[in-house]
Amino acid sequence: MNLKKSILNVLSPSLIKKLKAVYYFRYTFNRINNSIDYNKLTFRYFYYTELKTFDLLIYDSIFPNLISGFRFAEFNALLNEFDNSKIIVNPLDYPFLNQDVRTHQLDIDNLKNTHPKSHKKTFVGTVKNIKNAKLFYCIFLNNIYDSLPFLEKNKINFIFTLYPGGGFDVKQELALKKLKAVLNSKFFKGVIVTQQFTKDFIMKNYNCPEDKILNVFGCIVPQNSIDTTRVRHYSKEMCLQVCFCAAKYTEIGADKGYDIFIDTAKILVSKGYNIHFNVIGGYDENVIDITGFDKAFTFHGYKKYEELQSIFLEQDIIISPNRPFVLDVGSFDGFPLGAVVEAVLNGAVPIVTDELKQNSIFKDDEIIIVKPDAAEIVEKVEQLLLNPELLHLFSKNAQRKFREIYKESYQLDKRIDFIKKHIL
Repeated sequence: MNLKKSILNVLSPSLIKKLKAVYYFRYTFNRINNSIDYNKLTFRYFYYTELKTFDLLIYDSIFPNLISGFRFAEFNALLNEFDNSKIIVNPLDYPFLNQDVRTHQLDIDNLKNTHPKSHKKTFVGTVKNIKNAKLFYCIFLNNIYDSLPFLEKNKINFIFTLYPGGGFDVKQELALKKLKAVLNSKFFKGVIVTQQFTKDFIMKNYNCPEDKILNVFGCIVPQNSIDTTRVRHYSKEMCLQVCFCAAKYTEIGADKGYDIFIDTAKILVSKGYNIHFNVIGGYDENVIDITGFDKAFTFHGYKKYEELQSIFLEQDIIISPNRPFVLDVGSFDGFPLGAVVEAVLNGAVPIVTDELKQNSIFKDDEIIIVKPDAAEIVEKVEQLLLNPELLHLFSKNAQRKFREIYKESYQLDKRIDFIKKHIL
C-alpha cells in the first residue's frame, strides 16, 4: 500500500475533503505565481509539511551552508539520531556569511549527496511553518525569539542552545527583553549553554532553574579533523606560519582583534623574523593598511569548513585576540572560537584572549591565554620561535586536549539525552 492510501485510510472523509481542498488551492496558487518547485507539490510533500506530527522539529537560518561547520555537524547529527524529525530553514542569515541567498538551493542539493537522510528532512520555510511537533529546537537567541509566537500559538514545548552571538547581548535592552520573553514562556523546557558565564548570567538575572540548564563546554564540530596526524619538525630555521581566522562584522574586525593581529605581524616582521601570516575570513589587504608588509601576508578569504584543513595543516600558530563588548555594548564570543578549535585539531598552537574568564577546561600547557595586546602576543610568539621544542610540546598537548573535548561522544551524547528527556 502506498503512502497516500495509508494516510487516507486513517483520516475521516470530511477531513480528507478539507485537506484536498487546501492542497489543490495551494497547488493552483503556486502554479499561477510560479513560486515553488513543482516537484515538491506531491501528496507526500504536503503530508510531511502539513500533517505529520514530529518528535523533533528544528529551525535554522543558515543550514546546510558549509561555512557554518558547527551547525552542519550538529543538525545532521540530530536529524540522524531522531528518525521522526525535520528541519525548517529560512536562509535569512546568508549575507552574514558573505553568501548569496540564492546559493541556498545549491547547498541543499549538495546535502542530498553528502547526507541523504538529512536532505529528506530539510524543508525551506519560515517560522510560520512551526507546527505539528512534540518538541522544538534551535540555536541562538534571535532564532528562538522569532519562533516564540508560533510555538505559543501551537502549544509546542521547546529547548534551545544559547550560544554567544546570534542576538545574545548581556547589556542591550532589546536583547535582554527577548531573553526574558523566551525564558518566561510556559513552553520553555530547557536551555543548553556552552559557557559558565552564560549559565551564571541567566541564573542570576532570570532565576532560570538549574535543572533546566545543560552546560556543555564547547560546541559540536565536524569530525573530519578529530584524528588528524601531523608530522612536522620544528626548527629555528623554518618559516613560521601564523594565522588568523574569523568572520568580519565590523569595519576593521576590532571585535575579533584583527587590528591587534596586524599590529603583531608588523612588529614581528620588523624584527626580521622568518615568519608568514595567513588570514582567513572576510579580510583583505585593504581592511587595514599593510603597505611595506605585503609579502608577509596571504589572504585566503572565506572558506567552507572542509577547505580549512588543508590550510590549518600548514599553520604553526593561530592567534585569536577577540574582545568582548565591541561589536555591541554587551556582545561577546564563545571561548575559544570555532576556527581556533579546527586549527588546533590540525596541530596549530592557540594564542587566544579570554577577557571574561570563560576557560574552565584547558591548562597552561595546553593553551596560551593573553591580553588583547600586540606587545604581549609578540612576546609569546617569540618564546615559541626561539624554542622549537616548546612549540612542539604546546602543539601536542593542545591537540590531545581539544580532541578529548570536541569529539562527538563528549559534545553530542549529553545534548541528545537532554532533548530526548523533553520529547513527550
